[in-house]
Order: sequence, then C-alpha cells, then structure tokens
Amino acid sequence: MKQTDYLIIGAGIVGCTAAYFLTKEGKKVLVVDRSFPCNEASGVNAGGLELLQQPPKSLPLHKEAADLWDRLQNEDGIDVGYQRTGGIYAILREEDLHMLDEQEERFAKNGMECRRLTIDEIRSMIPWVSHDVIAANFSPKSGYSNPLKAGRNVLAAAKKLGAEFMAHQTIRKIEPAEAGGYNVYAEEEVFHADKVLVSCGIRSPKLLDPLGARIELQEQHNMITVTEKAPHFLDYTFTTPTLTMKQTAEGSILIGGGREGYGELEANTKDVSINNLCFNVREALEMVPSIKKLNILRSWSGFEGFTPERLPYIGEVEDYPGVYYAVTGFCGYAIGPAVGMHACRMMTGQGEPGGLRAERRI
Repeated sequence: MKQTDYLIIGAGIVGCTAAYFLTKEGKKVLVVDRSFPCNEASGVNAGGLELLQQPPKSLPLHKEAADLWDRLQNEDGIDVGYQRTGGIYAILREEDLHMLDEQEERFAKNGMECRRLTIDEIRSMIPWVSHDVIAANFSPKSGYSNPLKAGRNVLAAAKKLGAEFMAHQTIRKIEPAEAGGYNVYAEEEVFHADKVLVSCGIRSPKLLDPLGARIELQEQHNMITVTEKAPHFLDYTFTTPTLTMKQTAEGSILIGGGREGYGELEANTKDVSINNLCFNVREALEMVPSIKKLNILRSWSGFEGFTPERLPYIGEVEDYPGVYYAVTGFCGYAIGPAVGMHACRMMTGQGEPGGLRAERRI
C-alpha cells in the first residue's frame, strides 16, 4: 500500500497546479493518472487564455487564473509558454454588437480593462484582418500558454519540491479506511491518503457518483488545427463568436472555435469532423486571407466537459469529509491554475471554494 497525505487523482492542469501549490506549503503529495500528465484535455487544446469570451460568473476565476499563469512563468520560473499578448474579440454582424457592451460591463464590475476599438484602431492593430470586422474589444490581460509544456513543467516543479507521480493508475474506487483517511484502489495498487482530490475532468463522475456526489458534465469534442510556421504577424489572440486564432512563439497558427469533432468517452476514441474542420478553416481564411499560403500540418479533437453554468465544480463530498473535487466546466485549461489554487486552499482549510457544488445523490 502506497501512503501519502494528499492524493490527487488526475494529472491535468488542475491536478498539476494543485500539487504544486500544496508542495509549496510543505505537504506530502502524490499524483496519479490513468496515462501521462496532461495527456487529454489539458494537452490537446490550443492554449488560449482569452478573457473576453468568458461568462460573467466565471470571469473572476479567469482573472485569478491569468495572474497565476503570469506568476508561474515570470515569478516562479516555470516554463509554461505563457505570453500576455492581449486579446481582440471581433464582431462581424450588427446583431452581435451587444456582446461587446456586455463584455465592457462585466469587465468593469471586476475591475478589469476592456477597451472598445475604433475602426481605425482595428486596422492599425490588426492590418491583416478582413474588412468584414465592424467592431472589436481589446483586453490587455488575455494571452496564451503552451499546453505541451505547461502541466508537465508545473508537475516537474512540484516533484522537485517533493511531490510524487505515478502513471498508468486507473482508479476504480475510493473507500474510507478503518484507521481513518481513505483507501483508493487502482487495478494493481492501493493508495492510502488523509485527503483525496478528484480532478480527472470528464472522467470524474465515475469516482464521485458512488460517493453520492453528482456533477453534471456535457461531453464535448473540441477541434484544433495547426499550420506550418510563418514569420510572426499575429500580435494578439484573435476571437470571434465562432473562431479563435493565435500565432505561437514558434510561428505556427492555431485555429479553434466552437465546432466539434467526434468522440466516444467509454471507448476512448476521438476524431475530427471533416465538415466542421473545413468550415473552421474557411472562416479563418475569410478573417486572415494571407494564411492561405500556409500548409495545415495536422488537426485533432479532444474531450472536454462543460457544466450547465460554465462554472467549475469545486467542493468537498458531503458524506465523505476529506474527499474533494475540482473539475473545470468551460475553457478548463485557461481557468485551471485558479481551480487548482482553490482546491489547495480548500484542502488546507484556508478558504471556501469558488464554484458549483456537487448535488447530493440520494
């Protein structure tokens, strides 16, 4: 039996950051994952940290997450590939102008800067963009990080501080131990911990349901397309109601948006939708005609869970004190460090979680 004080189930961005914050406080932490760190949703997204598209209730957590991304990169010295480029949210139809007004209102409520761009400013800041854009907002706090680096490097930093990690541990059940704490059962290993954090994303309900804690997640299959490298010309993250674009520090263009691929969680299979892929790339070409010269290198899809209110679930299982959950509900990679920090505070008795609570299953 493997002993630890804090057991974290799931090595996505939430689990990795929670482990890092806990080990910084001197806690004994063990992280387990069914495969590798950030091998699913936290590793297959586009890395966007755009703030303008976030729902009103989750914006405070995204604001906190943006500061934590900056802290991890620039204060703690962990290479998460973070760049605070600023972000532009563009509108192409007059009937969507209300979105910009609503963004300004909720940013003002949270003490954040959001500036409406004039047409001349749009053309000056993004001269490459289509003239179909009629209005836009600018957020200087938006940016991106590199999902191929971030979670893995945060976990590596936690390991330097004493955390342990075990891969290929598919957790089957969590049970109270006779002497206190909890026994957590994998296929060929048993773990004992005083406190347990379930942070395995869309797979979390399988562990929480038997404990009487119900979280509602809608399965999504987000798609990303990446191009070959090009000389740098996209200075900001760029978002419309149906498209996201950014240029990485290495020069590739990442294209995403709200159009889905295919997936089956139980079978662990996923694939792109050719029709939706073509639609997304066509829209990107309409917005930035010059990328027509670039070759697409690859496209992929990945699992993500959306909650009804687009807020994360963060809390303690009512009937099992010492078992906690931290599961994101929209733009999970972007908000991940804040959810990990709230999980750390909650498990160490330093604060109340800021998110949805699991319903009690009768």
